[in-house]
Amino acid sequence: MQSVKRLFPSMLFAAMIAYFGYHALNGEQGVLNWIVVKNQISETEIELAEARSDREALEVRAARLRSDSLDLDYVEERATALLNIAHPRDFVVDIETPRER
Repeated sequence: MQSVKRLFPSMLFAAMIAYFGYHALNGEQGVLNWIVVKNQISETEIELAEARSDREALEVRAARLRSDSLDLDYVEERATALLNIAHPRDFVVDIETPRER
């Protein structure tokens, strides 16, 4: 009985170390979850960079269509592409593009 009383503080301390050690690794804010979050952040930063480049391209296209700086050649090009029509005197060459797989 006395040996159990002597070992109890050590066993309690070992159990506490095991408990906190487990949660330090696998807990909500543990090391393993930190690695997962870090990977998600890097993936999201890549997506953000792509979205920013897409936005810049759209802003350039929109700027070319504003009334104060209207680019008539661009308007004609977009109308021809979207409506699939051309002026009767235009020479149209149909180029087959490779399909995406």
